[in-house]
Amino acid sequence: MKFLKISILGIIIFSFFGCQCPKIKKKVVEEKEEKKVEEVSILKPEEKIEGKATPEEVKKAIKGEEIPIPEIPKDKKFIKPEEISPELAKIFENIYFDFDKYDIRPDASETLQKIGEYLLKNPQIKILIEGHCDERGTREYNLVLGEQRALSARRFLIVMGVSPKRIYTISYGEDMPAVPESNEDAWAKNRRCEFKIEVEK
Repeated sequence: MKFLKISILGIIIFSFFGCQCPKIKKKVVEEKEEKKVEEVSILKPEEKIEGKATPEEVKKAIKGEEIPIPEIPKDKKFIKPEEISPELAKIFENIYFDFDKYDIRPDASETLQKIGEYLLKNPQIKILIEGHCDERGTREYNLVLGEQRALSARRFLIVMGVSPKRIYTISYGEDMPAVPESNEDAWAKNRRCEFKIEVEK
C-alpha cells in the first residue's frame, strides 16, 4: 500500500513537471534565438551605419550593375571644395581620363581612395560628380561619355562602402572645358570629373 502511494505520488509529480517541461524548453529556446539575433546585430553593424552602402549595393557596384541615382535636390546647391576649405580642396581633387575612355586610371584611383575615406568618416556629406570631356566627338556622344565617367567614379566610391544615396551625378560633356584651347595639353585637362559638395542654398 505504501509502495502504491509512493508510485501515485511519483506519477503526479512526473505529470506536473512533464507538462511544464515543453513550456520551459520553449522559453529557453526563444531566449537563445533572441540572443542570436542580438549577436548578429552586433556582428553586422555596417548594415545599420548611416551613410554606408548596404552589402547588396556593394555587390551590385562590383558587378557593374546599375544602381539608382538620386535626383539632384532643388533646395540644395553644390559648391567647389576650395570654396569651403583648402583641406577639402586637397581631398576632392579632379580625376582625369584617357582619350575616349571612362576607366579609372591608377592616379585617379588614389584620389578616389582619399575621397571615399573622407566620405565614410563624414556620413552627413553628399557630393555631386560632374563628368566632362574634351571637344572631340559630337556633343551627344560626349554627354554620354561624360556620364559614364561620372558613373565610374560613383561606382568606385560605392564599392568602398559609400551609400549611393549620397552621390549625385551629372554630365556636361564638352560644354564646360577647364581649358578653352584646342591642343593635347588642354584636351587632357578637360577629360575629367569634378567633385562638388552639397550645402544649403
